[in-house]
Amino acid sequence: MSRKVLGIDIRNHSLTAVLLNSSLREYRVDDYIHLPFSDPDDPEKGLSAALETLTENMDLSGSDYVVSIPAGHFTFRNLQVPFNNSKKIRMVLPFELEPTLPYAAEDLVIDFHTLNGPAAGDQTELVAAAIEKKQLAPYIEALASIKIDPERLTLSGLPTALCLANQADLEEDQLFIEIDEAHGTLFVLAGDRLQLIRSFPLPTASPSRAKLLCAQIQQTLAAFQESAGLNFEPLEVVVSGIGLDETHMAAEITGALDIPVKAASIADRLDIPLESYTGSPWIPVQMDNALALALMEVEGFDSLNFHKGQFAAQKFLSKHKSPLIKTGILAAAVLALMFFNILMETYTVNKQVRRINSQMTQIFKTTFPEVKTIRYPYPEMQAKMLEAKKNAVFQAETGPHIRSIDILNSISEKIPESITLNLTRLVIQPENILISGTTDTFNSVDDIKSRLEQIQHFEKVTISSANMDRSGNEVRFMLKVEL
Repeated sequence: MSRKVLGIDIRNHSLTAVLLNSSLREYRVDDYIHLPFSDPDDPEKGLSAALETLTENMDLSGSDYVVSIPAGHFTFRNLQVPFNNSKKIRMVLPFELEPTLPYAAEDLVIDFHTLNGPAAGDQTELVAAAIEKKQLAPYIEALASIKIDPERLTLSGLPTALCLANQADLEEDQLFIEIDEAHGTLFVLAGDRLQLIRSFPLPTASPSRAKLLCAQIQQTLAAFQESAGLNFEPLEVVVSGIGLDETHMAAEITGALDIPVKAASIADRLDIPLESYTGSPWIPVQMDNALALALMEVEGFDSLNFHKGQFAAQKFLSKHKSPLIKTGILAAAVLALMFFNILMETYTVNKQVRRINSQMTQIFKTTFPEVKTIRYPYPEMQAKMLEAKKNAVFQAETGPHIRSIDILNSISEKIPESITLNLTRLVIQPENILISGTTDTFNSVDDIKSRLEQIQHFEKVTISSANMDRSGNEVRFMLKVEL
C-alpha cells in the first residue's frame, strides 16, 4: 500500500514543496516545486499566493501534509526534569521556561524533544522549543485557506537533521547547519541522537556572513561541551538551506571551523528517484528540507510538532471516517459469518450426536431386551457389556473347560470302526453337548451311548431321540451329553 506525503517548507520569502510517494519497496518523488514569494515585502500575502499556485500546479489529492516554518521564529532551551512522563513534562515546561523567556507562557506554543534514550532512568534531558502564538497563527490561517490541515508543523532544518541522525553511526558526531536568508540554525548530532538546537540571526548580504556564523557556532559548542560534559568531536559539518547560494560560503565554514564540510543532498544520499511535472529544477539546498519533511512523516521520526490541537482525535476520525466505516462493516460481516458458521457446525454436530445416540439405543435394546428404560445408552451399554464379560469369565473358570477338538478325539477313540457312525451335528455348550447323526441299527445307538459314557468329562449321556429314516436303512439319533 502506497502513501503520498507533501512536505511544504515555508521560508521568509519562498515556499518549497516535495511530493513523496512511499511504498513497501521504495520511495519516489512524484513532483516538486520552488516558489519565490511574489511580494517579498508582504510575506503573508506572498505565502497565500504561493500556496494558491501550489494547489494549481501540483496534484495534491490523497496526500498527507507536513509543514515547516523558519527556525528563526523559535526559542530553544536545554532542560533536565526529574521524571519521564510526557504529560508531566508538558505541564511543567511553561513554568520552567517562563523565567528565561521575554514572553508570557500563555502567549507561547511549546513542544519538546527528548535527548537521552528511553532507558535513562527517571531523569529526562530535553530540548524545548517555543514560538509566539501570534507568529504561528498566520501560517496556520494561510494553510487553512487552501484546506490544508498538516499532520505536523515543525521548524525548518529539523527534518534534515533527523534524517542525518537516522543514517549516522553511533560513534559518529557531526554538525548540521541550516542556512536561511536571515538565520543560521545549528543542530548538534552526537551519534544518532540530536543534542542541541540553536538559531542565530545573520545579515542578509554581507561578505562576513560565514565568519559571523562560525564565531557564534564556536561559542555555542564551547558552552555546550562545558555544560553537557560530552567529549564531542564532530567529524564533519553538513550544510544545507537556501542561504547557501553564495559561492564560497561552504569553503569559508571549512576554514573557520577546521572541519570538512559536505552538502546534505538527501535525495542523493538515499538514492531517491525524482520526477517533476511542474518543470522546476532540483536544487538540493532548496529541496532538502521539504524532502526530509516527507521522509520524517513516512518514517515516523519523533520530532517537534506545533500543530497538536485538542481535537486531534476528532481530526483523525474525520479524515479516516470512510475507511473506518468500511473496515467496521467488513469486520462485522466477517464476525457474522463466523458466528453463523459456528451455529451451523453446532447444529450439525448435535444432529450427528442424536443420530448416534438413537443407533446406540437400538443396539442396546436388541442386545439386552430385558432392559426397558434407557436414559444414557453408551455408559449403560458399557456397564452391561462389562457385566456379561464377568459372567462369561466366571462360568469359564467354574465349569470344565474342554476343547472341541478333544471331544471329537475322545468320541473317535471310544467308537470302533466296526460301528457305522455318521455325525451330522455337534453342538458344544458350557453345560452340555448335543450330538446328532446316523447309524445302521438301534443296537448301534445303544452301543454308542454306552461307549460315550466311558469318556472322562461326560457325566451322563441320554438318548433324546432315535428314529428309522424313510429309506429304512439308517437310524437317525440325537444324544444329549451332560458335562
